[in-house]
Amino acid sequence: MTPSKKTSSRLSPGVALACLSSFGSAQEIAPDRRAISALPSVTVTGTLPDRLEAVPGSSAVVGARQLEAERPYSIREALQAVPGVHVVGEDAFGLNLNIGIRGLDPRRTSRTLLLEDGMPIHLAPYSDPTAHYHTPLERIERVEMIKGSGQIVHGPQTVGGVINFVTKPVRRSFGGEVDLSVGDRNFSRAAGAVGSGGDWGGWLAEAALRRGNGSRDGSFHRIRDASLKTEFDLGDKQSLRLKFGYYEEDSKFGEGGLDQARYDADPFQNAFRNDVFELERTAFQAVHRIDFSDTTRLATQVYYQKTDRASYRQLDAVVEAEADGVEAEKEREGLRFDEVGADGGGLVAGCPEDIDYSVPNGFEQFASLCGNQMRPRSYEFYGIEPRLEMQHGAFGLRSELVAGVRLHQEKVNRKRYNGATPTARENSPGTGLRDEFDIETDAVAVYVQNTFYSGNWSFTPGVRYESYRQKNRITQDEFAPVTPGVETSQRNNEVLPGFGLTYFGLPNTTLFAGIHRGIAPPRPDANLPPGDADLQKVDPELSTNVELGMRHRPVQGVQLEATLFQIDFKNQILPGYAVGLGQTFANAGRTLNRGLELGSRIDFGRLQGTPHNPYLTLSYTSLFTARFDSDLLTPDFAPGEDETTVFSNARGKRLPYAPRHLLSAGLGYEHGSTWDARIGLTHVSEQYSDALNTQAPAADGQSGVIPSYTTLNASFNYRLKPQGVTLYLSATNLTDKRYLVSRVNGAFAGAPRQLFAGARFSF
Repeated sequence: MTPSKKTSSRLSPGVALACLSSFGSAQEIAPDRRAISALPSVTVTGTLPDRLEAVPGSSAVVGARQLEAERPYSIREALQAVPGVHVVGEDAFGLNLNIGIRGLDPRRTSRTLLLEDGMPIHLAPYSDPTAHYHTPLERIERVEMIKGSGQIVHGPQTVGGVINFVTKPVRRSFGGEVDLSVGDRNFSRAAGAVGSGGDWGGWLAEAALRRGNGSRDGSFHRIRDASLKTEFDLGDKQSLRLKFGYYEEDSKFGEGGLDQARYDADPFQNAFRNDVFELERTAFQAVHRIDFSDTTRLATQVYYQKTDRASYRQLDAVVEAEADGVEAEKEREGLRFDEVGADGGGLVAGCPEDIDYSVPNGFEQFASLCGNQMRPRSYEFYGIEPRLEMQHGAFGLRSELVAGVRLHQEKVNRKRYNGATPTARENSPGTGLRDEFDIETDAVAVYVQNTFYSGNWSFTPGVRYESYRQKNRITQDEFAPVTPGVETSQRNNEVLPGFGLTYFGLPNTTLFAGIHRGIAPPRPDANLPPGDADLQKVDPELSTNVELGMRHRPVQGVQLEATLFQIDFKNQILPGYAVGLGQTFANAGRTLNRGLELGSRIDFGRLQGTPHNPYLTLSYTSLFTARFDSDLLTPDFAPGEDETTVFSNARGKRLPYAPRHLLSAGLGYEHGSTWDARIGLTHVSEQYSDALNTQAPAADGQSGVIPSYTTLNASFNYRLKPQGVTLYLSATNLTDKRYLVSRVNGAFAGAPRQLFAGARFSF
């Protein structure tokens, strides 16, 4: 039987039902292998097939039913119940997505591959894999996650895992919906979708506007998103899918945290009210699929993404020159300077050299006199990826083959300006261009993975080959042109093998094990700085990932999962601040992560055979090992000091931002299909913010322990089926808990309580 094009990238109904556990784990139990007669329903727009028992490693799905039941305020709340996932929220909307999997540093999700319908969505997957964009909740049908060896068919990040946001399918008949909601802190949202279609295919147009205040006083977010998706059936054997997307963010929110004194006084105060972040993204994806037979398919995607982002950061002071270079510095910057202090340090006129943060309003009274930094950046990438999926009988065994190649190119332009006032922009009087980099990446990836079935066993060997060249050219350095530009380049070639094993001979049980080599390419803005002798070269991060797990469904309505994992890094990459270096990233030598993931869901209504269903969900992660395993000399700063000659060895210390315990629990009730209610709890244990595991908070708020915290969420849905209306209420951080989530660039508080209510109208 040829898979229907209408559901070619969707889970089969049985598996979709199994994926609705709170911890998102794929729970489908293996069918009789002799029943296999056609390819599973998977294309390059999805990462998981419909027969999830054959996936070589742990996986998870957050489905549409779960998203509706939980009514998350942002994608952060939607993912924090998945075992092994640590999501750090430093802004109310969850826009700067920070996801760490199995103890990896969550900063900007740089060690987790993010996809949208199989297309990479980082700013630049190789040269700047940071997450300033993710698919808005309004367009998501489900979220797929792969943490085991099955991720080697994706890349380039293959260390932590893969998260794929699958958007809603096109419509085959006329219809749509309107979703409106309002809440406290000036929150409002309007989203709509309309589509139609027929035997020829279908289309779906979506648009959304979200706005509201952030966590800090005087902060604000506004998001605009629009997309158009079309699908054409080109005969019985071929289809073509096209998707266009536009996204815009305008936020009065910066990346600078609070010093400790200000955080202790009021964690939501805003000393940087002139900080602004702007982002504009356009994207295109085309997927052509041809079914040569019931057992052979070729799917080819072509993708393009262009992102312009700019941050405007208010400064405490602008000090760019030592005494012997003040005049030259002034001339290069074109800024207004006074000579302040015995050393003649250059300062923007009126901005004091030393601000006493212990005095009330010690910073705020000078805010209008100090300058800013501007970081406009442009990212552009495109690629093509044909993927062959074939069922065959080589070696006398039933087998499923996935093989593909991807050609990918990136172009990045990075600039930094200094302005004379907090509200200065690139063309303002007195603004100086500090530096400019042009970064190019050319990459080729080839992968092949084959699943062999023998009795109650499946064996999945695979290998991925990554070859990429990165070039970095600097044309402006410290306010002076570099003529001609200075360029460095580096090429890396890596072979990444993987092997997965599953056993489904036990009743209602799947056992799995896997091992694979992971890679995270270094970022050239940190490791290829032409002419800068102070920055240390960063090598690719390589890891050996091992896991052993079980999925079990003893009776209808009970789902259980347990996974042991280990990530052994040869040369882990950490943010430079974590090891006391003034660069974006640095190698930290050997590190080791070990842990246990547990997940379960019990539907008491299904146990009793009734449509009225109380249910209980639980996910727990114990990261019992997350340590530096090699010598790492790290600057040991005395309290209040920013210079030191004292170094301490971080060997044996716990990795930063790697909490030992993560817990998520939920208790809910589904009253047939009319209404449902849920209350959930999330707990994150204590964690460190630096390699030396500093306990006492530093005066600048950038180091010190991050205490444990527990938050509560709640949601309620009521459906008026004849009218096609769903009314809902939702609350995050129900008790308005005050808690610390990050010390990157200063102390950040978690989002305060957020209440919102809304209605969805379907037609």
